[in-house]
Amino acid sequence: MLSTRTIARAGLWVGSMLWSVALLAGTGTGTEHWQNKRYIEDSFYDIAMRGEYENVRPVVRKWAQPLRIWISSTAGDKDQQRWLLAMHFVHLGDIIGLPVDFVDKREQANVRVFFAGEKDLHQVVAREVSALAAQTMDEAVCLGQIRFNRWAEITRGTVIIPVERAKAEGKLVPCVVEEVTQMLGLINDSKSVYPTVFSDVTDDELLTGLDYVLLKLLYSPQLRSGMTFAQAAPLIRRQLDAWEREGMFQRATRAIAEGPLYVHNSSLSDLGETAEILH
Repeated sequence: MLSTRTIARAGLWVGSMLWSVALLAGTGTGTEHWQNKRYIEDSFYDIAMRGEYENVRPVVRKWAQPLRIWISSTAGDKDQQRWLLAMHFVHLGDIIGLPVDFVDKREQANVRVFFAGEKDLHQVVAREVSALAAQTMDEAVCLGQIRFNRWAEITRGTVIIPVERAKAEGKLVPCVVEEVTQMLGLINDSKSVYPTVFSDVTDDELLTGLDYVLLKLLYSPQLRSGMTFAQAAPLIRRQLDAWEREGMFQRATRAIAEGPLYVHNSSLSDLGETAEILH
């Protein structure tokens, strides 16, 4: 995938799928393979709950408080970066039902996003994440970290985007989309789940219908931070049953495509809405 990610007290994140994708490649019903309830359930476990290291408990992690975002930019087009973040954060806030606000002071924020140049990248990573993470940045395009309390509520998020490197690889938008979304609690990349921005085998750059369903599922009121999969599974299945009856899976791709990054994907030079959203 694009990046290196860390989680407080843990390390780098990876994931693996429970089901064989081939098993669900065709359902015979005219629906996409990912619209199968069992596939969504396993995808949720793989992307939201698994961790590479044993000291990362496989539990539900999510935000319980409004997102307050502070941006630092030392490289690239600051207005474009702020516009990009505003478009994506506001869309995410609508999906998960949390208020989103951009703040002027670092100490007011629980989410800090750094657009860094190569000359100060390692210093920023070492200061904001860890010296160990800084040593891995030569092989990474972008980086994110979350911190959470003893109830598994996410309390802080950090995203670092190496601007020149990301733009050189055509990954500025995917970096922002993936790292910011991952910071909400979908913590793992997957070797098997698709279509999703968290796939290790496909190149989705914007959120997919499956991502939409996973976000809605994670932030459904029935799921509480700290739940194990055994505790969450009956609630997940009940919610998926209801959404299937309502036709939500079929509407998900259209719903996610209404996001402003889809609308403006052909050009990131349209900054007309930035001031209204950020102030």
